[in-house]
Amino acid sequence: MVQTDANQQADSIEYPLDKCRQATAAAAPSFASKALQILNDAFRFYTAHFQQLATLCLPFLFVTTLLDFVLARSFQESAMALFGPMMVNLLIYPIYTAALIHLMARRARGERPGNGNLLMAAMRQWAPLFLLKTILVAMIGLGISLLIIPGIWLAVRLAYAEFYLVLFGQRPLDAIRISFIRTRPHFLLILLLLLTTYVPIVLMGIGTDQILQTVLTNDFFRVLASTGWSFIGLLVSIVMFRLFMETMEAGDEPAPPGPIGGEESL
Repeated sequence: MVQTDANQQADSIEYPLDKCRQATAAAAPSFASKALQILNDAFRFYTAHFQQLATLCLPFLFVTTLLDFVLARSFQESAMALFGPMMVNLLIYPIYTAALIHLMARRARGERPGNGNLLMAAMRQWAPLFLLKTILVAMIGLGISLLIIPGIWLAVRLAYAEFYLVLFGQRPLDAIRISFIRTRPHFLLILLLLLTTYVPIVLMGIGTDQILQTVLTNDFFRVLASTGWSFIGLLVSIVMFRLFMETMEAGDEPAPPGPIGGEESL
């Protein structure tokens, strides 16, 4: 079957496993050039699959942001203004995150999954990913409260946990343990990638919200802007997944049991 130009363009920028092998076998690039290559690959994936990413994730991001604003406005003088939005995020996050991870993994294998299949696979993993995310939020939050640096260290060392749970079916605690092992050789690279993606996106999102809060009285525009920045924030997960695939192919540690492909991993 002849592919359309759009499909050919998408295929040309994927990062399947055989390309990762070739990159690993070639001369090792410098630290900076490797980071730039990962960022470039992730950005090209994001732009080439923008429409599917939007239809897959934007509805969940919008609902999450809208409920955050409603709860924060309704419980301004109570602890629910903080814990309400946090619980909403914990409940909805596993759905679109697992779907995104499945999308990236299956596109890397050259497949073209529909959103319905991705969401069905995500719903089957909602409970363990919810538990994992709750543990991660508690660990990183505790670390941040301890002079910030421990929280940053934990965020880097836990960067692969969700991938091991979703793609390999690892239990939450096992996913955390394996992530600690596999991120050790790449600590500085992961930290650099988070500093160049997550931090600027968060800061620009906060800045945009502050500006809109000052010049507008209608919170709906703040909801739209916050949803937009959350959607841009998906790029962070794509960057981490790109590095995760390279880490797997480099063979820094024995791979966990179970295939990364096939219907049994969905």
